[in-house]
Amino acid sequence: MDRRPLATFWLLAFGLTWAVWVPRALTGGDPGPWGPLSTYGPALGAVLAAVLTGGRPALAALGRRLIRWRVGRWWAVVLLGPAALWLVTVALTVAVGGRPGDATPLAGTTGPAGVLVLLLGLALTDGLGEETGWRGSALPTLLRRTGPVAASLVLGLAWALWHAPLARTDGAVLEGTAIWLLLVQLPALAVLHTWVFLGTGGSALTAVALHATTSLFAVPLPGDGSPWPPYLVQLGVQVAAALAVVAGWRRAPTAAGAGQRHDARDWAV
Repeated sequence: MDRRPLATFWLLAFGLTWAVWVPRALTGGDPGPWGPLSTYGPALGAVLAAVLTGGRPALAALGRRLIRWRVGRWWAVVLLGPAALWLVTVALTVAVGGRPGDATPLAGTTGPAGVLVLLLGLALTDGLGEETGWRGSALPTLLRRTGPVAASLVLGLAWALWHAPLARTDGAVLEGTAIWLLLVQLPALAVLHTWVFLGTGGSALTAVALHATTSLFAVPLPGDGSPWPPYLVQLGVQVAAALAVVAGWRRAPTAAGAGQRHDARDWAV
């Protein structure tokens, strides 16, 4: 298997983003006009890697993954699943002596119309900017080389490392966040994303939506002064959900591999 597509993607995704994030983390300077666009590093990396290593067929395969929307019941999983996990988080937070308000997610800070605006904004920024790369480019290549568990862990660790400069950046959402939290949380979320990706026959569009809804129902990070218990409870819930998915794959390995056989053209990167 030619490793150039994946290596090219990693180099571009990290390089295009870190060229903005690392200097800002080190100096605290203004990122300039490229700051808001830096989250699109993985997306741009995916497009360039496809063009440079696979040409038009690879670019077309990436495009098909991004417009695959006929996935049936999986839309309910993608749009409602993170809300369900958040409700479990609230219940467990109360059970351990916390207050429901301590687990208020981004969705709870605005009204119904505001939630729709936030969801659309998250989908078009972090969702599209990241998932075009993570699930649109890297995951298909990893799945052709290894099983879904290993592919998810590799991608989850890379996903966490990509965010690392933000933990040392003044004013960033992740400012002050312990890196080890991301090294646990993002591999768990990567498993859930892989589960949806396989179940939808390789839809990166659903990954964009899942990324947005997960962020919408995320409880506040402890690094911003919020209490630790709600975040740790949600982290535990997400890890438990990921372990349940892995257990399901191990019970039915052929089902986990079924998505990999869906339209071989779309797995080419």
